[in-house]
Amino acid sequence: MKEPDASERSIADSLERMQKAGAEFFVDGEPVSLKEAVKYAVLEDHAYMADYVVGPCGKVEQVRLDKVDLS
Repeated sequence: MKEPDASERSIADSLERMQKAGAEFFVDGEPVSLKEAVKYAVLEDHAYMADYVVGPCGKVEQVRLDKVDLS
């Protein structure tokens, strides 16, 4: 397994901070773990777009990763 590059590490660190603040993760509408969310967020062969759901207090409550069809 290859080592993550700086960009991948930055994404993983950002998602980890959000998880520690209480955010939940979803991929294509299904709940996933932090590890799974990171995997989809840094995929090179498929595009996934992240939507950040912010609660009334201004805190990210959900990160929703959805596959984008580029065709």
